[in-house]
Amino acid sequence: MIPQELISKIKLLAPGTKLRKAVDDIVLANFGALIVFISEEKMKEYSDIIQAGFTLDMQFSPEKLYELAKMDGAIIISDDISRILGANVHLVPDPGIPTSETGTRHRTAERFAKQTGQLVIAVSKRRNVITLYYKNYKYIINDINFLITRVNQALNTLEKYRQNFDKMLIQLDILEIENRVNLVDVVDILNKGIEILKIQDEIEPYVIELGVEGRLASMQLSEIIVDIEDILTNLVLDYAAEEFEDDKSADRIIETLKNYKERRPISTARLLGYEDIANINQLNDYHVQSRGYRVLRSIAKIPMTISHNVVKAFGNIFSISNADFSALKEVEGIGEKRAAAIIDSINSMKSRVTQK
Repeated sequence: MIPQELISKIKLLAPGTKLRKAVDDIVLANFGALIVFISEEKMKEYSDIIQAGFTLDMQFSPEKLYELAKMDGAIIISDDISRILGANVHLVPDPGIPTSETGTRHRTAERFAKQTGQLVIAVSKRRNVITLYYKNYKYIINDINFLITRVNQALNTLEKYRQNFDKMLIQLDILEIENRVNLVDVVDILNKGIEILKIQDEIEPYVIELGVEGRLASMQLSEIIVDIEDILTNLVLDYAAEEFEDDKSADRIIETLKNYKERRPISTARLLGYEDIANINQLNDYHVQSRGYRVLRSIAKIPMTISHNVVKAFGNIFSISNADFSALKEVEGIGEKRAAAIIDSINSMKSRVTQK
């Protein structure tokens, strides 16, 4: 997974930006380039490793950067990409800093980035490859056609996962109304939802890297995953062995699941607090009841604090589904509109059961 701080740097070089236009022109002209992004204050701080060259102070433009790339040495640009501060600069980072690169330009770029924590871009003259260095990170900018293909494939996969996820939720609605949910049903849905979030994490940097070319893909991605995290949070609130007062504990469980290299049903069940689950047979036969948060919050749109009052009053979704209008109105924070919304949501679920 690409760290968020690196993604923000990749975004600076996305298609449609002035910086990317300049770098693309440099690649097309078969020039090499070493571009450092640093503030004037930091330049003074690292004056021992930023030597010689021409001191400039001009407004940044793609055309100026392209022309300056014809010279040897590094080009210095302000870290907000507003001004060009220097050109033909000699960089002398600590030679003791380890580097995996072989070419002089790229070795210098990697060492400088590691030593200063600044963003450095190296353009290979021989291979026409754009490499981004930032702190200890290295990222090779992908070809746009490759990115588009990769993103489209991932979106197709993600759409199928979402369709299956929605089908599982409909089945869960039926099981909840009939009070026959087993722990394995919950675990399977949670793991499917986590897989969707993992695919999102993998595809998002590529969508960002596409820049203006990825607007449609970005809209598709947002549409697919728009409510996944909320649904997963509510599922954890519904089925965790321990009842939580707010979202924070549930979100921690979801984050832990995302960090698992392998999500196995038993390990997911234990993370939910069911420590006594020892095998698949127990998981399949372990009966659980939803507290009702998913229906109340996601479907009926009842706020968390008031949903908590409803859950406290009725205990589980099966009891909530059998409560009448007057009983619901007795709960603190539930008036006529909210009581009607809850009943409409329950009736919608029950209609799916009858159509099964």
